Amino acid sequence: MSIDRRKFLHVTAAAVSGLALGPGRTLSAGQSAPPFTFAHLTDMHVQPELSAVEGFKQCIAKLNRLPQRPDFVITGGDLIMDGLAVDRDRLDVQLKLFDGCCRDFELPVHHTIGNHDVVGWSDKAKISQSDPAYGKRLFAERYGQGRTYRSFGHKGWHFILLDSIGQQAGSAEYIGLIDDAQLEWLKKDLEQVGRQKPIVIVTHIPFYTTWHQVVADPMVRLSPKSLVNNSHSFRKLLQPYNVQLVLSGHGHIRERIEVGHQVHIQSGAVSGLWWKGPVDGDAEAFGVVACHADRFDYRYETYGWVARK
Repeated sequence: MSIDRRKFLHVTAAAVSGLALGPGRTLSAGQSAPPFTFAHLTDMHVQPELSAVEGFKQCIAKLNRLPQRPDFVITGGDLIMDGLAVDRDRLDVQLKLFDGCCRDFELPVHHTIGNHDVVGWSDKAKISQSDPAYGKRLFAERYGQGRTYRSFGHKGWHFILLDSIGQQAGSAEYIGLIDDAQLEWLKKDLEQVGRQKPIVIVTHIPFYTTWHQVVADPMVRLSPKSLVNNSHSFRKLLQPYNVQLVLSGHGHIRERIEVGHQVHIQSGAVSGLWWKGPVDGDAEAFGVVACHADRFDYRYETYGWVARK
């Protein structure tokens, strides 16, 4: 695939242009884990329009045909086009289409919640709080095994799927936030894992981004919807642990930021510009992560989609 990124951000951040990433921290002597790969698909935004179903199915078909089949898939949120400000009929149509696409997966799938997967958190909401689907209940029951955040282990690595969608004080609108109850759970989860095992964290809304400064203004003030607002307050919680990779979506662009020993990657979007074409020249794609005993490699995998008019 061609590299179409106008600028690379050096020192602390760089746009990912389909190149493998460097090694993460090494494990302690005597530790080992068999290599494996997993796929990160984010921002599918499934809807009836713009051939989104056809596009998502084409993406899944490419994933199923990879020469080295991943052990599993992690979705990064925004499974459907929108649940925030639609009526129940529109919500149900999108969910039915998404579930139909997912039947094409030939490997296990773990879902992460995105802002568009939350129902009715909008000043323009058309679904009431009394509806059983309201808020995060639908995602938890349908896609989260009863929760909106959880963790699991796989071949010597630990995976943490976070719920980065909070609600703005005094408003129905969402913001990026890891709430107190989840932080307490995260603290206990990390303590159980220990400081040596390599960890991957998946969040829909990123902890950090530089893209707004690149395309707008270095001093631009970001919306509270753009980032996890309290990431600075739990940064020290993560620091002692072997968090090698933090994956996110939300911004629909490819971005890599290194903070100490942690690598933060925004994987771009399966839907590109909401199924209207590439984002700043980046084709619709998904991430593939190869995990080794002492490092990971990342690549961006396109699947040949051409936007429909």
